[in-house]
Amino acid sequence: MRILVAALVGAFLIAGCSPGPSASETKDIAGAGAPSPAVTTSKDPDLAPLIERAGLEPCPLGDDDPDAAIPGLPSVTFRCLGDGPDVNLSAVRGTPLVINVWASWCPPCIAEMPILASAAADLEGQVQFLGVDIEDRDSAALMMMEGFDADFPSVVDKKGEIRRLMAISGPPVTFFVNEFGVVVGRHNGSLPDDAYLNQLLIRYLGIRR
Repeated sequence: MRILVAALVGAFLIAGCSPGPSASETKDIAGAGAPSPAVTTSKDPDLAPLIERAGLEPCPLGDDDPDAAIPGLPSVTFRCLGDGPDVNLSAVRGTPLVINVWASWCPPCIAEMPILASAAADLEGQVQFLGVDIEDRDSAALMMMEGFDADFPSVVDKKGEIRRLMAISGPPVTFFVNEFGVVVGRHNGSLPDDAYLNQLLIRYLGIRR
């Protein structure tokens, strides 16, 4: 598995995902509608061994009654990749949040995953990390997370709805969300290194590692 992951990282040198601007920008995105109740969508039982090996943290429950007057993430519900309930993005509030849009078929996503995994481990309890795996196969996504020992939770966006809802041309994109659920910043493209992510955490969330 680690040999396969290493090969995929190497592919980053000769491949890329959908084009998009690489500069960071601040952008508020308003959600619409009330979040749906937390439910857990049934998963393919064949995925159970992969889910167990990946050992992802459970997906967050979210706020049962978020303040609809505060513009935040779109009200859209996605299935949890690992264990845990379906997640309505607009209901994930109370703790600063980093949302990373990724896919196992995206070389820049593969390249930046160790950076995100390290930050998620270092900031456990201070910042919630949540991945949105788009247009992907669950098995490939789970194997990628296992290969990098990345155990922060992710949700599954099979149809790529997040592209339209959050103005994304292609992964990876990383959003920074404050404790009230408001998007305060974003970075388009692969995170180059830990130091750069640390700068974004300070700039947008006021958090130091």
